[in-house]
Amino acid sequence: MKYSWQLDNFDSEVFGFKVAKIISIDSEGSSQTLNRRAKDLIRELIKNKIRYATYRVQSNDFITIHTLQKSGFILVDGLISLDINTSNIEIGQPANEIREADKNDLKELNNLTSGLYSISRTFNDPLIPKNKANEFYMEWIKNSILGKAADLVLVWEEEKKILGYITLQKKGQIPLLGVSPEARGKGIAKRLVMFSLNKFKEWEVEVVTVETQAGNIPALRVYQDCGFKIINSFLTLRWARDD
Repeated sequence: MKYSWQLDNFDSEVFGFKVAKIISIDSEGSSQTLNRRAKDLIRELIKNKIRYATYRVQSNDFITIHTLQKSGFILVDGLISLDINTSNIEIGQPANEIREADKNDLKELNNLTSGLYSISRTFNDPLIPKNKANEFYMEWIKNSILGKAADLVLVWEEEKKILGYITLQKKGQIPLLGVSPEARGKGIAKRLVMFSLNKFKEWEVEVVTVETQAGNIPALRVYQDCGFKIINSFLTLRWARDD
């Protein structure tokens, strides 16, 4: 298949218009062939009334990146992918400050999440209002608490105040990690990650993966300090209809 895409229901609901996630674009052939392929894809998106589409491409796929940029795609994000083998992790002692989150924590988690991911693609894209970018992550943490986007949410709590959280998927992924700006530099993020690795090991998950923005140096440092290794890097490009 020359390319494939699907409707992104979550993004569409949050942003209020039809959003597509491009799954793949065949990069075989000449640059002219790839250019025609990109134009065919755009025509199909327009025909299906898609207003906005994203595509994640490996950062070293220069031909595809340049071709898509010439076709009207713009760069909105850079991602670093890391992983760790849990067989090398020793199960440590539980932390008194860490507990499982539930629906009663949602209001506090929403307040903590607001503005927390300001270097992500949603905040970087000038087409997305900042309130919608905030809503994107607040809906994400809500779906995580409800079990739709995560199997477990852990929070770091001191004096009955949540200062950080991490979301886990039993398939071996950490979708979200956030710490209140006022509590950064205290090692909370690292403690949450290490506690999570214990959970994954209990679940008999052999490999845990995580992605973070290329410009988020503190997060990269946390994951590497916990033993994660960089395995890949990606760029997120987006296309939007002129109107």
